[in-house]
Amino acid sequence: MTDSHPNPSQWWFHRRTMAYLSIIGLYVITAQVLLSSMPVHVVPLAQTLAWVFSANLLYYYGGNAVEAIKGKQ
Repeated sequence: MTDSHPNPSQWWFHRRTMAYLSIIGLYVITAQVLLSSMPVHVVPLAQTLAWVFSANLLYYYGGNAVEAIKGKQ
């Protein structure tokens, strides 16, 4: 997959940035839930965002695992 990208290091940088922002987003949601009272109408939004951030992390680490198995890193 990285063979088709004109600049693989830039592609990995953007994926890494996406993963770091997802981790920060999960920390923010967790802190909001644990440290303050979250309004009931915001809970579905927080759950959806947690799933999206988790999917981003699975995409990043899954891609790393595939690349490592292929021996391209």
